[in-house]
Amino acid sequence: MIDDSQRSRRSRLADRFGLASLAALRLAVGADFRAARWRQRLALLGVCAWVAYEWGPGNETVNTLILARIIENNTGAAVIPITAAVAALFTLIQQLASGFTALAGFSLFERTARAAWQKLRGSRDVAPGEWNGLGWVGRASIAFGLGTTAVALIQVMTTGQVGVRRHGRAVASSALVCSVIIGFIGGTAASIAYIGRRVDSLARPTRLILRVLENPLFWLGFLILLALVRAARRRPQAEPATATEQG
Repeated sequence: MIDDSQRSRRSRLADRFGLASLAALRLAVGADFRAARWRQRLALLGVCAWVAYEWGPGNETVNTLILARIIENNTGAAVIPITAAVAALFTLIQQLASGFTALAGFSLFERTARAAWQKLRGSRDVAPGEWNGLGWVGRASIAFGLGTTAVALIQVMTTGQVGVRRHGRAVASSALVCSVIIGFIGGTAASIAYIGRRVDSLARPTRLILRVLENPLFWLGFLILLALVRAARRRPQAEPATATEQG
């Protein structure tokens, strides 16, 4: 038997690491998947893929890898506008694809939308507001931090209205904001690399850093390490139950 103190400890651990909301999201996705038609299932799988990509480390990993490769493969002052333009264009296309996929999916699957909403809110008492009611700082933080999947979810849940046409403008606006931010970051990174290459004392470490960042094996190792850290965090949750069973 598991006593109340053990249940309380497991509950605190689950809340701390977001395990409860993640489990609820998996259950909701599974229920919606079983009840959906085949075409709808494709939309649901697309939503799940984009949420995992944008709310996890995937977005940051891919963007950094692309920026590093562009900077490494271009020399001279032209590297600055090239990096900024490619970063902004890639981000805009990706954000539009993820946002409209999420908007269609969250409009179709209420259980998944509600579970994702709880995951997004976490332990916060105040949820993010509707896109049109946010200031530019709030818009930039959501667009850059969570992407258009979060914006699509926020629009559906805060307004109570669904549909791509209803919220398409907010998603497109979010994608544009995010592309501008990433383009600026890309241009700034390229400027730093350009200066580093021209300074003798900085040229060698600059090249080394770029080679590391453009190596897919580095990012694969980073993702594996991140997965191991998360698994280690989850392990204490199962220890009370194991100890009780042995007793």
